[in-house]
Amino acid sequence: MSLFADIGIVLVAAATIGTLSYFFRQPLVLAYILAGILIGPYGFGLITDTEFIHVVGGIGIMLMLFLVGIEMNIEKIRGLGAVAVAIGMGQIIFTGLAGFLIAQLFHFGTVASLYIALCLTLSSTVIAVKLLSDQKSLNSLYGKIVVGILIVQDFVAILSLVFLNSFRDVEGSVLINFGILLFKGVILSTITLFLLKRPLTWIYNHIASSVELLILFSLSWCFVIALISEYFGFSREMGAFIAGLSLANLPYALEISTKMKILRDFFITTFFVTLGAGMVFASVTNLIVPFLVLSLFVIIGNPIIVFVIMRLTGFDKRSSFFAGLSIAQISEFSFILITLGAVLNHVDNTIVSLVSMIAILTISVSSYMISFNQKLFDVLKKFLDIFPSHKSKYSSHAHIKEKLFDHIIMLGCGSGGQQLLDTLEKTGKKFIVVDHDPDVIRDLDARGINCIFGDVEDEEIFDELNIAEADLIISLLPNIEDNFILLHHLKSIKGKHHPIYIATVNTGREGFSLFSHGADYVVVKSFLEADHIQQIQRSLFHIEKAIDETKGAIPHPTALKGMEKHLLQDKEYAQLVHNLSKLRLAEIQKQRTQ
Repeated sequence: MSLFADIGIVLVAAATIGTLSYFFRQPLVLAYILAGILIGPYGFGLITDTEFIHVVGGIGIMLMLFLVGIEMNIEKIRGLGAVAVAIGMGQIIFTGLAGFLIAQLFHFGTVASLYIALCLTLSSTVIAVKLLSDQKSLNSLYGKIVVGILIVQDFVAILSLVFLNSFRDVEGSVLINFGILLFKGVILSTITLFLLKRPLTWIYNHIASSVELLILFSLSWCFVIALISEYFGFSREMGAFIAGLSLANLPYALEISTKMKILRDFFITTFFVTLGAGMVFASVTNLIVPFLVLSLFVIIGNPIIVFVIMRLTGFDKRSSFFAGLSIAQISEFSFILITLGAVLNHVDNTIVSLVSMIAILTISVSSYMISFNQKLFDVLKKFLDIFPSHKSKYSSHAHIKEKLFDHIIMLGCGSGGQQLLDTLEKTGKKFIVVDHDPDVIRDLDARGINCIFGDVEDEEIFDELNIAEADLIISLLPNIEDNFILLHHLKSIKGKHHPIYIATVNTGREGFSLFSHGADYVVVKSFLEADHIQQIQRSLFHIEKAIDETKGAIPHPTALKGMEKHLLQDKEYAQLVHNLSKLRLAEIQKQRTQ
């Protein structure tokens, strides 16, 4: 079969299975591997010679590491702090040790056990970051910790690649070869990252206006450093990573990364497809038990290790639990390392297949675990108290200096919260800000604003805030489940007085749900944005505003459920929530004047 036909089959298979995977909300990486299995010798046998396709896939890996380098901003790493690095190192040590011992129990050789342990240690940056981004959790406390762990893992993977490449030189000691390679890597990194920084900046400043030239130069820079790296005696992938790292602090790094991801995805797709096509299933029956045990270790054991380390460091239950779930799969680097191990004859194809099978299962299961992390936490949180915890600046047990009465509580202080602070200071009432981001708390504390680090999931914080005596609660919490927890607590408070509860949500359906649970005023962001643009349109084109027919009394919660049957689109929910909130506000104002 011709080369053209081989590439065509790879692309068609990847697109077909990828589309099906998208509809079933499965990670595309799994789809590409499955596509490779189907067209490979153990499937329909459409492709038997994958040599050239492996070359194309290798380019994809090189571009992936180039983009990893670009996105590994040094300032971002410093901002994560020593805690995230310590958790990452602890996870690597304990997961690696446990993985090695489990592999030894199944009588794998020492070298094979080391490879398996290393592969189990690394988590998928692509999967974790993608799903956290979809949940808008990348900037949360646990999101930052997960990014820190992944960065530490990426550095370990890069060092492992350097070490494995030292085996390519058959002459001399492996340690001496590793030392020489490491020294060459330091020299190449120093020249690339520091000595060429000014010339690179000058060139990019002059070509940045042309997007085409910007991407072309970046590609050529990646290949040049990769070729120099290969000439020095270690991998092209390592050179591509250094090339990317040298561009990470340029103001054009984001645009380069964004534009090149399309090209990278094309090449990386072929890599995963050919990886699936090259899997060996001849002796797979002997691997069923090791496969299941090692997979369960990654899915259950790895999150437990991270959870315990974070609890001992002083983090709250939910952040620790969510961070553990986010790394319950193995990495793209695991594929690269085990493939390199096979090339070096350190492991055979059965070990490559074992790692690939573990990847397929763990990536699939962890995707659901991350997507439904809140529901899993709700089910398991009562069992999580058995793990110890130490109080620190990251735990929700800080104490307020004075007891607050008739005060305002603001939950969450993102960009919107910062705008509200000036208004809160003008109310004349005492107020306190609660946030789950140490950086935000540090900034507020420096400005002399009364604040506390906390999480509404920890009900002890309610007593600290004296929430029953508060006058107003403003919730800017991004997670609607957190609002439900707080509203449920307010309903349990005995007495006539209840704080006014204002919340913000992204959709009309979320707003309707919160209002049904007892919120007094719900701001639907999408509705306000559209309303503001409508006001601009009326002003520009002299359009008369429709008469606002909002009047009457607020329906009983049972009546609200009846209304829901007649609502079809989200904008209808948003309009209803907006009208009900205005009615509730008028009612509150009337009560206050009496």
